[in-house]
Amino acid sequence: MHDADVPMLTQEGWILPQPVPVENVQLEWADKPLPDDQSSEAHSRASRLLPWRTGTERYPSYSGALVQLTNRSQLYDGNLYRPTAIESMAGSLRLKFTEGSYFEHLDTTEVLAYEAASRSLAGHNSVDGRYRRWLRDPFDLTRRATGLGTVTLTIRLDNSHAGFYMHKRDAKNLSVGPGVVHAIPAGEFAPADIGLDSMSADFDVWHTVMREYAEEFLDIEEAYGRGGRPLDYDNDWPYSELSRARESGDLRPYVLGIGLDVLTWKPELLLVCVIDSTVFDSIFAEMVTAGREGTIIVGPRGHGIAFDKANISSYIDSANTRGAAKACLALTWRHRVELGLA
Repeated sequence: MHDADVPMLTQEGWILPQPVPVENVQLEWADKPLPDDQSSEAHSRASRLLPWRTGTERYPSYSGALVQLTNRSQLYDGNLYRPTAIESMAGSLRLKFTEGSYFEHLDTTEVLAYEAASRSLAGHNSVDGRYRRWLRDPFDLTRRATGLGTVTLTIRLDNSHAGFYMHKRDAKNLSVGPGVVHAIPAGEFAPADIGLDSMSADFDVWHTVMREYAEEFLDIEEAYGRGGRPLDYDNDWPYSELSRARESGDLRPYVLGIGLDVLTWKPELLLVCVIDSTVFDSIFAEMVTAGREGTIIVGPRGHGIAFDKANISSYIDSANTRGAAKACLALTWRHRVELGLA
């Protein structure tokens, strides 16, 4: 089912009729391997697309080629919550997961971007590659391993002004989506640290969004998911402040829907977070404009880009804005009355 305002692949019910609080999205976990999982076969087939490392041997994986050929030594094969099914239900969503890893996502899903680029450079139809044809159905999440992106449009709201923030991603430091403009914060649905209990403790979309706020707005390295100490969301800064603001209603995260990136077929959860100005200015008093992953476009006085039709349209119409960011902008504008932004 196509929504004209959402430049993503979706099915019926995936774009919600109204924004829903983030806790209304149901998450289900499966410890057992998928009975029809074909991700190993997907990895084998995708590896046949890769360049030759020697005269007789290709690079064994897309992730390995990225690390070696582009010097992306910062790439980290962390744990991910791998989505296996997406279902619509009574105006909300149910998402099913099992354990996955970031490199599995790169090697069987993100590699679609590499295949498309290679074909385009060779003068062929970019989206008619043999690996994409083998996958066939973008909505079959058992045929490949993928992660779930969380894409949040942040709105600072005071009595007379609503402003939104965008992110120009650093082309030098990022392998996925380099040089584009995106909503902020955006990240991978993943546990916070390498401890085995973190897979259970962090199975919460809001935990991921909070860590992305810490990482992208405040440049806090501890939020990256490599540490050995669990985060204390009730007492550690800035998570405790974000949690209290949410409990008081001064910070309101909503889910707008979900869609697949048109090129890579990666699922991305579309969110908007409305934050009252007093709380925003307190928590993000030391907001960075240039961080590890790029530059935040903060608008006049740091209060955000004015949330009006002209500014929303300019980012939606830009070829440099990512599809998921365009979807968040369009859906937030569509629901501006319900969100208190009109």
